Amino acid sequence: EDEPSQGFATHTAFDAYFQLAAKPARTSSNVFSALLPPLAPETASALLSAPRAPAPRLWEDASVRGAAYRRFRTELEEGFNLLFYGCGSKRAFLNGFAGWLAGRGAHVVVANGFQPSFAFRDLLGAIERVPGVLGDAGEPAASSSSSSAGGLDAQVQRIHSFFSRAPPPSTTTDAGLPHLYIIAHNIEGAAFRAPKHRAALALLALAPRVHLCASVDHVVGAPLRWSLSELFARKPPPPPPPAHAESASATATAPKRGFAWLWHDLTTLAPYDFELAYADPTVLTGASALRGARAPAAAAAAAASAALGAAAASAGGGGLVTETAARHVLASVTQKAKKLFALLGTKQLEVMDAPAASQGAAAGDGGGAGAYDYDRLFAAARDNFVAQNDTALRALLGEFRDHGLVVAAAGGAGGGGGGGGGEALWIPMRRDALLKVVADLKA
Repeated sequence: EDEPSQGFATHTAFDAYFQLAAKPARTSSNVFSALLPPLAPETASALLSAPRAPAPRLWEDASVRGAAYRRFRTELEEGFNLLFYGCGSKRAFLNGFAGWLAGRGAHVVVANGFQPSFAFRDLLGAIERVPGVLGDAGEPAASSSSSSAGGLDAQVQRIHSFFSRAPPPSTTTDAGLPHLYIIAHNIEGAAFRAPKHRAALALLALAPRVHLCASVDHVVGAPLRWSLSELFARKPPPPPPPAHAESASATATAPKRGFAWLWHDLTTLAPYDFELAYADPTVLTGASALRGARAPAAAAAAAASAALGAAAASAGGGGLVTETAARHVLASVTQKAKKLFALLGTKQLEVMDAPAASQGAAAGDGGGAGAYDYDRLFAAARDNFVAQNDTALRALLGEFRDHGLVVAAAGGAGGGGGGGGGEALWIPMRRDALLKVVADLKA
């Protein structure tokens, strides 16, 4: 029979797509779990109480590690840098690789990027301790004068020049020149995220005698941290001896930046015990177990930070404030407000460092470890010529309270020395972050 007429308009693939997409989706209510009978209570309890075998760990065999170490060193000497990914902690394996290299006379620097207190300048300062980087007359890099001389750019250029220099005229190879191996745990850490730090590391990674080994924990987002030119850059060959420098000077170019990554799957299935010990306890489940595994001083600081975060959240502060957020707020306030923040931060640090028996009295029993009584703060602000009356002090505090940088709560009924029932103030920040911000404000 004849096909029905479609009229003047003809349906295209475009129309067919929207016609099908306009229909409501129909989902079945049948689930696979309904096809199986439930387990008996005795069977379920037996399964839950059955002993479980420990999770297997890979790369534990010494012979397997030794073969991998030799292969990785060959790849590094061929001009590549190594990036390790996979499930499980890679810290023990990479630290073993660092010890293996150091046992063969190489200069090795390990950077723990997962530590919140780690800074990129710490990495540069450790590299400058390699003999010869600062010159024969240079003082040790541990001193503040040498570490900050000329700024970050001068440090990076000095290190790059040292590990890129040409061999002496008597030799044709760079066998006698020092090589540097950088082991970076978690290159996604905060210390490596800043654009200037990433550019500095990219310059060092392509130095002829600098070799970088790094680990990542988020393999999906790791390639997005670098551009294509940085990912696929290739390390230039070592410079020729001075006898051939004249012929090479015509083709000399600016130093390249990049990483020349070789990706390796390093699935170890090992737990992240050491890495998570430095994580913020307020965002982890089972934080009490983590705090119990730390050193006593670190555990006390973490417990105080957790108490402050819980109190700040209950008071509407929204939890702990990061160091970066605090610096953004302080950059837009007046000098008197900065002086008041430094004063309150100093008092809070004194309370946090005080013995536990005296913290309640110093805080006026304000309801959180590290809290400081408002009356005491007003007296200190008046003595330091920050605010001469209650109205001026509350106006300065209002700028911080609006951003959650200072949290207030009513004190207890039996205050120890700050006026029972008064107002208690504290800064919801981790102790190490607060210490850095206060030190910068005082400087």
